[in-house]
Amino acid sequence: MKRALSIILVAFTLLACREDPLPTIVVEKNDDTYTPSKVQPVLEEWQHKTFNYFYDGASAETGLALEGNDRGAVVTIGGTGFGLMAIIVGSERGWITRQMAAERTLKIIRFLGKAERFKGMWSHWYNPDGTAHPFGDQVKTGDVIESGFLAAGLLTASEYYTSNSTTESEIRDSIQSFWNSMDWRFYARSGNAMQWLWYSQSNRLTMDIKGWNEGWIAYILALAAPDPHNIPEDVYARGWQSNGGIFHPNRAFYGYELPLGENKGGPMFFAHYSFLGLNPQMIEDKYANYWKQNVAHTMINRHYCLKEAPSTYKYDELNWGLTACYGGKPPWNYSARSPLNDDGVIAPTAALASFPYTPFYSTQVLLNLANMPLAQGSFGFADAYCLSTNTSEKKHLAIDQGPIVVMIENYRSGLIWKLMMKNEHVKLGLKLAGVKDKPSYKQGFHLAIINTLTGEFDLMRHPDRKFFELDYFMESAGNVKFTVTSKVQNKLVLEKTVPGNVGENVFEFDSKEIINGKPYTISMTTPDGKLYTLQTRLR
Repeated sequence: MKRALSIILVAFTLLACREDPLPTIVVEKNDDTYTPSKVQPVLEEWQHKTFNYFYDGASAETGLALEGNDRGAVVTIGGTGFGLMAIIVGSERGWITRQMAAERTLKIIRFLGKAERFKGMWSHWYNPDGTAHPFGDQVKTGDVIESGFLAAGLLTASEYYTSNSTTESEIRDSIQSFWNSMDWRFYARSGNAMQWLWYSQSNRLTMDIKGWNEGWIAYILALAAPDPHNIPEDVYARGWQSNGGIFHPNRAFYGYELPLGENKGGPMFFAHYSFLGLNPQMIEDKYANYWKQNVAHTMINRHYCLKEAPSTYKYDELNWGLTACYGGKPPWNYSARSPLNDDGVIAPTAALASFPYTPFYSTQVLLNLANMPLAQGSFGFADAYCLSTNTSEKKHLAIDQGPIVVMIENYRSGLIWKLMMKNEHVKLGLKLAGVKDKPSYKQGFHLAIINTLTGEFDLMRHPDRKFFELDYFMESAGNVKFTVTSKVQNKLVLEKTVPGNVGENVFEFDSKEIINGKPYTISMTTPDGKLYTLQTRLR
């Protein structure tokens, strides 16, 4: 035993006296915060919880979405349009069966068929007996914007329920009947613009609908309606587009070009409500590319929260997003919050319904909220919260919950975008609105908008498909060479050649050598030798 100890001691002494000590190997632990295994379960859980507002939390008598879970039996028309889309999501996700989804949709449609209507349009709110419920001074009043949101949900449903079953056939037939009777032209009888409201009791139309705001979908559908209920294209040009006044050329905030809307973008719902079904990636007219518009709007909203809002509001990368919502703090006032109307109240729907536009930044918010009881309610997240007062409004609002479910799904699978964008009425409306057959994207990484704070494009693996996915555009077909180089190690970690088609493509990639959270340069070489690079941070 003593001999063995002596040998060990001598060996240790010799090693300690070496002039060339063994190199220290530092193994960097890979941050797994934003990996699919961590993100996907949280995304699934909270999307599902929010969906439940439109199924378990819906009106028992009518099937429609309750205006809010604090208003008794009052149901909402616009929120139900969003809810019809959410029910489709629930069916495809397996949270309910397709038969359950179809039966609930038919229940809703049968109620809509007996409800009071005003020149084919619905009112803002209803009682369970089908009579219009007063909304402010609106008693028996047609609401063309709320009806537009509902019609978008109905047309989407008509593309989903396509079987020959009795239930699904009745759904389609009823939707067609509604579509044929919605008199959009009546609401544009001034000839200058569509008007939001018709007070039937006094035969009075009020509130011109002029862009840019949430009302675009109503104009798209109004253009496509059957004669004599459609609106002329010149009403769209004079009304919605203000004969070009809608456009703000060469306008930017924080380095993001914003051709449409108010300064700094306005509340985030402008980028959500019309785009639950309209895919902005496919939409461009003479004034704007709508993908770039909506991404810029989101980035401006986030940038303001992080860098310009009062520090007392305590906004940060995990807590941002301004849009219309309940109060969140005394005096609990409902308000369309934005960078120009900010009182320190965050609405979870602002960032979460922006998932297609800013998936990584929206994920940061999601993971934070999932661990914040203050911001959680009965059906998903609370409508609003305020960090400076540590208070929240745990009530829910249909028009805030719906976009969370639907836009997360559009990020995950594109489901609702695919359904609505193939509808013939929608395609006609977009064409009559001057939307190009295809956006005029340029070759390269056409959808990537750089964070002007960092000079980088943040990219994480898709939580369902488990790869990094990078969109790119090709002017001619052929093999495309991609390289991914670590900027920290100055090391090539991936080289891959893939076939590229003319138009839009997606480069899927991953490598065990990628260290999450570090900067990388992604290069793309086209068949004719043109080189495009993108500075990224791979999450």
